[in-house]
Amino acid sequence: MSADMGDMARGRQQEARDFLDLLRAQTQAEQGISERPPGTGAALRDLTERLLRDSFNAGQGNDPRVRALVEQEAARNLRNRDDVFDEMFAGMQDHIERTAKDRIRGDGLDFAAMRPLISHLRTGQLNAVSLRVPGHHGAHLVLVEDQMPLFASKLSKAVAWALPYGPAATEGLIDVQWNLAAAVERIETVPEVVERFTDIVVAYAVSGRIGDAGHHLLPPGPFNLAGMLRDGLEYFVIGHEYAHIVSGHLNSAVRRKGVLPVEEAEVLVHSWGQEFDADLIGMVLSLNAGIEHDNRDLWVGFLGISLFFDALDVMDRAVALLQTGDERTRQLGSHPPSDLRKQRLRAVLPQMADADRVRMTLELADIQGQIIRELWARTRPALRELHRRGVPTARTWRTIPKETGDPGPGPAA
Repeated sequence: MSADMGDMARGRQQEARDFLDLLRAQTQAEQGISERPPGTGAALRDLTERLLRDSFNAGQGNDPRVRALVEQEAARNLRNRDDVFDEMFAGMQDHIERTAKDRIRGDGLDFAAMRPLISHLRTGQLNAVSLRVPGHHGAHLVLVEDQMPLFASKLSKAVAWALPYGPAATEGLIDVQWNLAAAVERIETVPEVVERFTDIVVAYAVSGRIGDAGHHLLPPGPFNLAGMLRDGLEYFVIGHEYAHIVSGHLNSAVRRKGVLPVEEAEVLVHSWGQEFDADLIGMVLSLNAGIEHDNRDLWVGFLGISLFFDALDVMDRAVALLQTGDERTRQLGSHPPSDLRKQRLRAVLPQMADADRVRMTLELADIQGQIIRELWARTRPALRELHRRGVPTARTWRTIPKETGDPGPGPAA
């Protein structure tokens, strides 16, 4: 990269960060949010003790190895959120870009010039949102709901904990018993499985902060699987946004106010057709990036993609149920139905691998999807009871009436 190009890239990033700082300040003022500073030594000790108390018995809590692992987890939780996001997304973003360069040979595609700043904001919806940054450098900003990565992590753990495991899982291997009947039996006979899932969904819907849910540490086998599912989900979120970029959607997207808490901010809103196209290209980019750069198999990446759509559907339903008493009436931001998006990707997956690998991947995705439906069915009554008692959702959620067709470029509801 030449010096001039480097200066332009730095200028774009700085312009995007300055605009992001402005959006954050305005959002925090609008929502009455005060950001917590990074943890002090006392805060680290307090959180470590709470995690030990909540997740382990007295004997386990006194084990120095367990205490060391819990202290590391507490330190990660207390780090500055910008540092966590930068570390988490930077590597994935590089992998997605390298994968895109290898597969997309369009004339004039300058990935350095296209590179967005991916960061976080309390957007009140789980789909990432895109904005063009005001200024001279043509910067582009992708905002992920600031609670989404932690929600993805906790939801992945809840799903992993619902699966039965063989003896090798105790040594950290992923000895998963992919059997739906056995998983349903575990859900019905191990109360903690549903309790964890319900705690996560209710805390997020009511408080808007996933950190208000209990902290659940897993044995090595389920923990490893949960991390792989979470990574697959996050790869897809980034791949989907890059797909909009390389497809030229930023030039044709409608600019709409009222999507973010900062009413005057103009978000790029895509048509359903563009969203479906971005899903497809995003799947190709994310699956191949995981395979080539993280040594992940196809099934792992696709289960992460399926988990993203299931997560979106669950929170659409949870927030709508709390707000209206009917889980089918509202949704978090504008997006096509999750089931329809999944069906379209499933139909294309056979083009990406041999028949046996695709068959296995789809069978595992079916089991995972049914597990989430079983967990949701057992969580629904808790939300109905909260609605009956008049418990509101967090004011940070931004919902619109449920969309049954492409809403087009009209104003946000």
